[in-house]
Amino acid sequence: MEIFIKIIHVIACFFLMIVVLLQAGKGGGMGIAFGSAGAQQVFGGRGAGNFLEKLTAAFAGLFMLTSISLAYMASATESTRLHERAAERAKKEEERKKKEADLNKKADETKKAGEAASSSSSSAPAEPSATPTPAAPAGGTAAPIPAPTGTAPAAPTTTPANPSQAPPH
Repeated sequence: MEIFIKIIHVIACFFLMIVVLLQAGKGGGMGIAFGSAGAQQVFGGRGAGNFLEKLTAAFAGLFMLTSISLAYMASATESTRLHERAAERAKKEEERKKKEADLNKKADETKKAGEAASSSSSSAPAEPSATPTPAAPAGGTAAPIPAPTGTAPAAPTTTPANPSQAPPH
């Protein structure tokens, strides 16, 4: 339907230009080139004035109707595209929020499980780690980094069997 209206629109535009150029204006127009006196004989005693005026009005009306129709079709098509894009964006945003909520939920569960394990393994309160554990990146999960204990292992001490062999202090 749209292609048919475009074809009619182009034909109306072309004929509108021709009809307007054929009319004899104050300066004679293109009607002089085709013999304005001969035009009076072909179109009748009053000349081509009334006929060309009516033809101009008809093609101008047709041109306006096709212009309005094409503008309406273009806006309806664009409106549909915009609605589709908005729906796609809303769906992507919803999926992103759902993934984020799932990651937060998993992080909370891991944190609670870690707190429960640390409180059940020792009766003394656990001391906070010196370095914070980095958060998991948005694209995936990261392996936890063990926190330093803060004390170095003690070196083995040897006591001589004979105190006289002990090194001097």
